[in-house]
Amino acid sequence: MPRLARALVVLGALVCASAFSLPAAGSGNRTVLHYGDSLAVGTDLYLDRYLADWTLRSSTDVSRHAADAPSALAALGPSLPRVVVLSVGTNDDPGAVSDFRRIVRQTVAVAGPSRCVVWATIVRPPYRGVPYSGYNQVLRTAAAQHANLVVLDWAAMARTHPGWFGADGVHPSMSGYRARAAATARLVRERC
Repeated sequence: MPRLARALVVLGALVCASAFSLPAAGSGNRTVLHYGDSLAVGTDLYLDRYLADWTLRSSTDVSRHAADAPSALAALGPSLPRVVVLSVGTNDDPGAVSDFRRIVRQTVAVAGPSRCVVWATIVRPPYRGVPYSGYNQVLRTAAAQHANLVVLDWAAMARTHPGWFGADGVHPSMSGYRARAAATARLVRERC
C-alpha cells in the first residue's frame, strides 16, 4: 500500500477511535459494543454497514491491551450490551499465556452467561520469537467451555488471504478490514 494511502487509513482510523461512544443504559437486545485495539479501529470503518439494523457502539484505541478489557466492561455495569465484540491481545506478550487465559476468564465472567462475546483470534508475527498460537488456543478452549463465547477465526482468514497484509503482518488492507467486519457481523447475527 503506498505511503499516502496508508497514512490516510491511519488518520481515518484515529478519527474513528477518538469519536467512540459507549452504550446508553437500557440499550436494546440489538446493540453491540465493539471494544478493541487498532484492528477494531479499522474494522469499525465497515462494521456498521454489515450491522445496519443494529446499534453499534465502539470503544477502540490504538495499542489497547487485553488486560484493560475486564475492568472496562465491568465499568459499564448494566448498560453493557447483550453482544460484546472484542479485538484485544495483539499488543500483548504472547509468552504470557496464563495471564491471557485469566483475562479471557475474567472478561467472560464480567459479560455473564446472558451476553454473547465474540473475540477474534490474533494474527501477528512472533514477538521476541514467540508466536501467538498460545493465545489463539486459549480462545478456542475457552469457547468450548463457555457457550456464550464465540471465536472469530481471524487467523484462519489471514492464512487464506495473505495478500491482505502489508509489511507489519498485523494490519490488513481495506479489503481485509471489510472481510473482517463482514465475518464479525455474520457471527453476531448467527450466533448471538
